[in-house]
Amino acid sequence: MKISIWIAALVCLSFSSVSICANELTKIERRITKGPATASTPKYCLLVFGPHMNTRVWLVLDGDILYVDRNANGDLTEDGERFAANKGDGEFAEGGNRWFEVGEIHDGQFTHKQLRVTVWKLEYLAEREEQVKEHLAADPQTWGYGLAVDVEMPGWKGAGIGGRVEQSVSFADANGWLKFADKPEHAPIIHFGGPWQVTLYGRHDRLTVGRTSEVVLGVGTPGLGTGTTAYVGYEGIIPEKVFPTLEITYPPAREGGQPVKELYELKERC
Repeated sequence: MKISIWIAALVCLSFSSVSICANELTKIERRITKGPATASTPKYCLLVFGPHMNTRVWLVLDGDILYVDRNANGDLTEDGERFAANKGDGEFAEGGNRWFEVGEIHDGQFTHKQLRVTVWKLEYLAEREEQVKEHLAADPQTWGYGLAVDVEMPGWKGAGIGGRVEQSVSFADANGWLKFADKPEHAPIIHFGGPWQVTLYGRHDRLTVGRTSEVVLGVGTPGLGTGTTAYVGYEGIIPEKVFPTLEITYPPAREGGQPVKELYELKERC
């Protein structure tokens, strides 16, 4: 839904949501028991699964090779944990764009399906995304990262394989850009199958006087670090007639005046 924003505004979310304690993610020890022998400078990311975050899966990206600790034991040297990149054809194959088909992740009695990791040059989005263009101007060497997985969640039936819930992480969320880290102890943590909350979808850095702005909300689980929100696929999960409410507080038009609050019911879906 497009809302005309005539002055800078503070965007608040007014919707029943689950309270998520980010402090629990900060308590997770980010340490790899046995890492792979890498050819270049590897990049690190940690995935945790389920409400109790007991299953912890390391990703180690080494150029065209991705190591995935599929059995969550901290040892990435075992058989079946080394994945070569798919590069595709045409434009997507240029400049090092690649994706990795990992497959199943076992999480106790649950099995999550079709884990996929994508790495691409953000310059392919810069032509239609002004914020991407600005980000590249500040950090031209940055890469875009994306993840998707069908999560088995008791009590929920989504559009994923066998009724699993589709969850995905894009290249950015409202807090910033997803970046794999140079060291395990600095790795971002992405939480799949955790509690959900309503949040802004993507980057919303700027509201400009006199321009129409598009505000997009998503439902998902925030992680630890920028760009780590794991968004939920709506189909089969969010009822079609349930709409979030957006509250915008406008600063007073005159000094000493009262702020003005407006409520908007968002009925359009992407």
